Amino acid sequence: MNRLEGLLVASSLTWTATPLTTAKFYSTTSIDETTLPGVSGVLTHVYTVEADHDFRRWLTAIGKFTWGSLDYQGDGRHDKIYTVSGDLIYKMNRSLWIKGTLRRDWLDSNLPGNSTASTVALVGVRLQN
Repeated sequence: MNRLEGLLVASSLTWTATPLTTAKFYSTTSIDETTLPGVSGVLTHVYTVEADHDFRRWLTAIGKFTWGSLDYQGDGRHDKIYTVSGDLIYKMNRSLWIKGTLRRDWLDSNLPGNSTASTVALVGVRLQN
């Protein structure tokens, strides 16, 4: 088994463009487990750019773009990941919020037959007191 190596970094940057609009950038690096035989682990780098905008006090939109890489150490596999998503949050009152998310994910692998793409739609309710 090979030794798992890599620089681990986490960062975030927030810019409040206006009282209604915020832009964010964040990145993480992690060492993750894998079930692939002969692979020590996966060195994962993920970067995200996000923009939040309040159209009204009760209506917020969030757009995100995420990209990254997965380096399977001890194997020749190297994957790239991409995600585009949009959220819409409707705050009916202080205690009840409804959130909708539409997301598209891609995994691009250098090994044939391992690339994937998916679309996810979510609707959620937040209740708080």
